[in-house]
Amino acid sequence: MTLSAGQEALWLAHQLDPDSSAYNVVLAVRLRDPVRTDVLQDALTALVARHELLRSRFPATGEGPARETVPPGSVRLSVRETPDADDPELFRLARLAGEEPFRLAEEGAFRAVLLRRAADDAVLVTTTHHIVSDATSQWLLVRDLFAEYGARTGASGPVTTAAAGDWDAHVRAERDFVASERGRRAAAHWRSVCAGLDAAELPTDRARPPRRTLTGATHELVLDGETAARLRQVPAGRGLTPFAWLLGAFQAALHRSGAGDGFLIGCPATTRLTPGTREAVGYYVNALPVAARLTPATTLLETAESAGRQLRAGMGHVRLPVELMSGGPARGPLFRISCTLVAADRLPVEGLYAGTVRLGGLRAELCDVPQQEGQLDLTVEVLQDSRGFRAVLRYNTDLFDAATVERFGATWRRLVEASLDAPDTPVADVALVAGDDLDFLLALGSAPGIDVP
Repeated sequence: MTLSAGQEALWLAHQLDPDSSAYNVVLAVRLRDPVRTDVLQDALTALVARHELLRSRFPATGEGPARETVPPGSVRLSVRETPDADDPELFRLARLAGEEPFRLAEEGAFRAVLLRRAADDAVLVTTTHHIVSDATSQWLLVRDLFAEYGARTGASGPVTTAAAGDWDAHVRAERDFVASERGRRAAAHWRSVCAGLDAAELPTDRARPPRRTLTGATHELVLDGETAARLRQVPAGRGLTPFAWLLGAFQAALHRSGAGDGFLIGCPATTRLTPGTREAVGYYVNALPVAARLTPATTLLETAESAGRQLRAGMGHVRLPVELMSGGPARGPLFRISCTLVAADRLPVEGLYAGTVRLGGLRAELCDVPQQEGQLDLTVEVLQDSRGFRAVLRYNTDLFDAATVERFGATWRRLVEASLDAPDTPVADVALVAGDDLDFLLALGSAPGIDVP
């Protein structure tokens, strides 16, 4: 069994740093009712029987990486008793469970760990390596797992037993597309987008190590309710989406933070384009290269409009894996920074971001542990739901201090606010210090005994 182009890139990244958890995708839920572990194991077996990538291993062969499947029953639930853990300790243990590295060749790329503090209090941590999963997949597998559990306890009705997707068929379709006339047009489109540009880079706090590292941390940025409401209104009046608007401001923030006048970032987008893929667990993602080309006269609105045009055009060519567009080691990676949107209110487990839901008859709450830190210099995930927008900034700690990423987040927020207030303002003219703060600093600088250079 063969791998997709994206899987091959992830397999290579794992070979270079097999102890890293940067590509672990985690969804942990706190369960507030008694869990029957025997039933949960049966549900887990049914889950991996339906989604074959969850029972796949990825050994090396003489011809490169390969995929092989194992019997569904070989994937076992790990139950760990934690009777003395308070809430912070339980959260820490959940995070550690999600960070455990995978041995892709020997153990596969999926695990489920139940941290049981009491009969009616546990955290289920489901972890996949990105090679078999994406953001949607992680929610699909939790939805299907608890559907199987509920069907066995009588809490919900019967579930489908049909296989979800055919990964080998997906890989064949990808290769056929690359070799087709449409694939050649897509390659020409992306060459045009990327012409003359390199990966965006923020000035780092430390020299880039000779070997790529995957260590990271997370900073969160929450837009207040008023800003979120305006983000739904102002872009719509210009025929743009909130994400295109945020992406334009993101590019402007990179420019104002020292990334230069022209650069590329990646925007991961789904390749779930056929009915057979929409309910399947798998790595159904390709990144869209998005170019920034700014001049002293470029306005905030123009960055948003350019981002919107590129996203719309890019979705017409999303089936081409960007891994095939890399310039090779001499040029460096195509992306060092990425930005993506997750519509939290459209995920397969509705309401889990907002509060308590019922999963398989059990009361469940999201245990939102940090994850996927250090994949690139900076990866940004914008979470959108009915309450507003939250940006999760994951960064490489070998390159950046926390204060640097926090400062970049503040710059981005300021440019978002400025774009909503006066979208025709040139990016170069936006004051990055709010008026009240500037008045305070000027007053401080004029105080007796204060020398201002």
